[in-house]
Amino acid sequence: MGQTSDTFSDKVRAKANDADKRLKDFAAKAEKTGQKAKADAKAYLDSLNAKIKAQQAQIEANQAKVKAWTQQKITVTNDKIADWKAKRELKKISDHADGAERNAAAAMEVAAAAVDEAEKASVEAIVARIDSDTAQASS
Repeated sequence: MGQTSDTFSDKVRAKANDADKRLKDFAAKAEKTGQKAKADAKAYLDSLNAKIKAQQAQIEANQAKVKAWTQQKITVTNDKIADWKAKRELKKISDHADGAERNAAAAMEVAAAAVDEAEKASVEAIVARIDSDTAQASS
């Protein structure tokens, strides 16, 4: 599981770092180019909206998996797992570990989608700031 967990974490970390770099580059460009930046921002925002919409069904499925795992954790207590270990019920222990890994994967996918939502919110803020700056400059 250690390697699987590292892979999930690396994926989300890379996604967040990539989004951060794109946003910093975009914000710097927006400061320099004014109205063209606004058009670029709206195009960027449209692409993010399309990406988020395309992921929506998968994200909802992953959220359902996380919820199902949470419900399963209520019925599968640590005492029950200890009992499986004592009785050497390896199939149950293995199934539980598989479920935990599927839950981790689903939770990481939900987290990765949250990065996309945060990136979208940041671009919306940049567009709003461009609008504000433009309005103030024309007053």
